[in-house]
Amino acid sequence: MATFFHNITTTLTQNLLEVGEGVSNLKSITIANIDATNDAKVDLFLNKGTDNFYILKNVLIPQETTLVLGPEDNISFNNGASGYSMRIQVDDGSTTAVSVDVILKRGA
Repeated sequence: MATFFHNITTTLTQNLLEVGEGVSNLKSITIANIDATNDAKVDLFLNKGTDNFYILKNVLIPQETTLVLGPEDNISFNNGASGYSMRIQVDDGSTTAVSVDVILKRGA
């Protein structure tokens, strides 16, 4: 079952949606940098096998700031069994983890 609320606290790549969860109708993605000190460098991407397709690449979200992506940002995709997973990787631009909260909201 898909999880729509994520607390990211590591520099390791995290799956937000796994292949086959059937969440293809995203309405918005909210990424909130909850760190009081560091900016977050965010990569948000779709993955299929060894291929990555970036929605965000090296986007800096300032400390204590929120980024909202909506339908105009092309966030809908095939998340079915033959589709894509959605992944995120966050750090401070080097090797330090920056905590972010991610909320995925489905459309009607």
